[in-house]
Amino acid sequence: MIRAGVTGGSMAVAGEIIKILINHPDVELSWVLEPDAEGALLSQVHKGLRGETYMRFCKTPTMDNVDVIFLCFDEPDSALRFMNTARVPEHVKVIDLSGDYLPQSTFADGDDWIYGLPELSRKPLVRGGKHASVPPALSSVVLLALLPLAKNLMLNSDISITAVVAEEDAEPGEALALIEHEQTDDIARALRSLQSSFNSRMMFVVINGGWKRGISVTIHLECPIAEDQLLNIYDEFYEDHGFTFLSASLPNLSEVVGTNKCIINLQKVGTRLVINAVIDDLIKGAAAMAIHDMNLLFGLQERVGLMLKSHS
Repeated sequence: MIRAGVTGGSMAVAGEIIKILINHPDVELSWVLEPDAEGALLSQVHKGLRGETYMRFCKTPTMDNVDVIFLCFDEPDSALRFMNTARVPEHVKVIDLSGDYLPQSTFADGDDWIYGLPELSRKPLVRGGKHASVPPALSSVVLLALLPLAKNLMLNSDISITAVVAEEDAEPGEALALIEHEQTDDIARALRSLQSSFNSRMMFVVINGGWKRGISVTIHLECPIAEDQLLNIYDEFYEDHGFTFLSASLPNLSEVVGTNKCIINLQKVGTRLVINAVIDDLIKGAAAMAIHDMNLLFGLQERVGLMLKSHS
């Protein structure tokens, strides 16, 4: 049985990780760290846990009863400080959702921190990986839409990306980014792990959709390849990845909310390829991806504990 600890326990993503872990057949939740809520029931903070667990938040983590730690801090450098002070044993695997370790994550076997997108980094995660850093949800869905093209060295023109996201601190329809986006370098770095020549400009329009969960992206770029050939390229890339699916129709968020799925639709419009993709940002884009990484790090079947029911 894998024993797990969760830091940043009051964060929404921590709540989703807890909900998955308490039903995971190979995991026992050892502690949830949240000093400001010490002694409070997890169910008092995270809706949906009442009757599922009677665990309480703790103030001090113990390292003799964990095999994996999920870092869910939201303040910059908090994960770095925790790792520097907590004396995490060498054998304990760590999955970072804070972003602190993302810049030093890589895509190669044997490196200290692995870029935690399973569809890109499954091999290094399985082959002795110990630490994984989960990329932001927007980076993840854009990468899932583009990875098959990068694998086939087909990203050679400017890329236009429109993303409609859930942002509670913005008004519905409010533009959040125009042309430049802070995650551009992270996305480009990941694409270059498959297509070293990648140097295309990515232009973003990011808009708040006014909903609570999910990201929908539409990407278009010049592409001389016929649509049926592109479908074969995507099918081949994702045929052994159990959570990313092609759809003949345009996907919508109701198909993915509450699940670890990404659904992708491809269409040729003249000389341009149009890619539509949707994910649940809190699940596929964060919590379930972290559990997926854990499954791979421990050599488990990667779908274990992640057969999640979609919300209607």
